[in-house]
Amino acid sequence: MKKTLISLLLVTVMLTAFAAPALAEPWEGKKLGVAHITLYDEWCKAVYDEFMAQGPAMGFGEINIQDGNLNAETQQKQVEDFITQKYDAILIDPVNSAGIIPTLEQAGAAGIPVFAFDSGTDYKDLVTHVAWDHAETGVLTANWVADYAKENLGGKVRVGVLAMLNAVHTQVRSEAFKTTLTELLGEENITWVFDQDFGETRESAANIVTNNIAKPIDVIWGAVDNAAQGAANALELAGVEGTIVVCAGAWGSEPFNMINNNHKYYKMCIGVSAANIVTLTLESVQKHFAGEEVPRQQNIELAVIDATNIQDFVKYYQ
Repeated sequence: MKKTLISLLLVTVMLTAFAAPALAEPWEGKKLGVAHITLYDEWCKAVYDEFMAQGPAMGFGEINIQDGNLNAETQQKQVEDFITQKYDAILIDPVNSAGIIPTLEQAGAAGIPVFAFDSGTDYKDLVTHVAWDHAETGVLTANWVADYAKENLGGKVRVGVLAMLNAVHTQVRSEAFKTTLTELLGEENITWVFDQDFGETRESAANIVTNNIAKPIDVIWGAVDNAAQGAANALELAGVEGTIVVCAGAWGSEPFNMINNNHKYYKMCIGVSAANIVTLTLESVQKHFAGEEVPRQQNIELAVIDATNIQDFVKYYQ
């Protein structure tokens, strides 16, 4: 009896030792070409870092991230290179949503699936667009500013707008902000002190604010955090009193610490997690290669972050 048991155990051990290795996941080792819109601010750099960290951890192979530098021609060439080098998938935050379509069609013709994150595109064979509702950032900031005006300014407000017009999604933010604020307070109760395209740098935003600093301004709205940070720097340098800054999209230790420390000017932002947008994008790539259905449009959650709830985000700024 003992000999029989020993023999069975030996057979089991041998079968286990020579068992076929576990099958690889369908996406394992796939090369991803990521055409990023830019690396000009903390959030965009955080997206880069998340792709580089999460991609290998989720089983993908090479993660090649190219900086489009907010230049449509540069990004087009980068995508063409991904196609030539036969990447398994292309992930893109488009600089020019319409202009990039012919290049993405080349990717489709080469059998390369395309996934958009942040900004979208009408490329017909796009697998999915993972983003956040950019119009909603304008609506949420407008609601916050309207409440601030009612509580502190008698329902009237003088506003400066630092728009960013070289990307479609940021255009949507400023238009939604202006439309919603007008609906909430009435056109007669709003003075638009300035409404200018700041480009992309903090310095250009600061210059616009400095050029308008002699005019009374209650609230400066920034389409992205570089705009808001540049505005706060200009106000601080000039020692302005009574002006605050709000931002339609920010994430990270810098804006969160400013809010947590009750910064004199920088008072709120719409928080968008770089980690979440990358996770959902990469999960969509996994599902695609696994043959699962992927929704054409997916949005991550937004958070209005100010002094009332900044403690909920402590892990991101300590």
